[in-house]
Amino acid sequence: MNSQQPYAPTAYSSSSFSSSAALRSRIPLDEEARLYRTTAQRDLYESLAEIYAIIATLDFVEKAYVKDTISQAEYTPICSRLLAQYSTILKNQEVANEFKDLDSFRAQYDIEYPSAISRLRVGIPATVEHPVSKEPQITYPTAQSSPAPSRSAASARAAADATGNFITFMDALKLNYKAKDQLHPLLGELMTSLNAVTTKDFDGRAKIIEWLIKLNSMKATDEITDDEARQLLFDIDHAYKAFY
Repeated sequence: MNSQQPYAPTAYSSSSFSSSAALRSRIPLDEEARLYRTTAQRDLYESLAEIYAIIATLDFVEKAYVKDTISQAEYTPICSRLLAQYSTILKNQEVANEFKDLDSFRAQYDIEYPSAISRLRVGIPATVEHPVSKEPQITYPTAQSSPAPSRSAASARAAADATGNFITFMDALKLNYKAKDQLHPLLGELMTSLNAVTTKDFDGRAKIIEWLIKLNSMKATDEITDDEARQLLFDIDHAYKAFY
């Protein structure tokens, strides 16, 4: 009697099949598959998931603003909060090491959110980068209402705030502040206060935007060089004189 097998041995026959079955028997199929085994790993993956969610949400907000679905007053605080949350998460060194950079994160998780990616690269809301003039509101006082502050008084306060932010930022540079997490918030606040005074362009405003983008591309603990600090001080001082 011929005992030859009717087929040639393959990787899925005899011993290989039995070893695979044994491996499956050791895997508990009724348990949830986990990406992590420790609390530190769980926190890391949760932080990365939050970054992904922020990017997706920011893309939705950017498109809604462009389509005029949300107003300028609604867009600015939402965008600012999302950008701040993104930066805060990346201050964790372990998360930053796993994240690497925006391009690496996009490639790893196949992210296609161009509007959000563009906003994250700039690091400030579109209303700060490209301010839109506000239409003056006409109000009619009633007998019960208190008189509203005059437009000139409001403008004077806004100009004083912007001047103070200019001086604060230049003092920070003179005190040898060089890290991104020291300079970027101050420069962003300066830009916001300038837009409260005027939406018109002036000599030096473009330089402030350029420095905001440059600082935003750095890691939180990265520092500018001595030459860059000197150039930054020169550009801000020039912008301050032009603004004044």
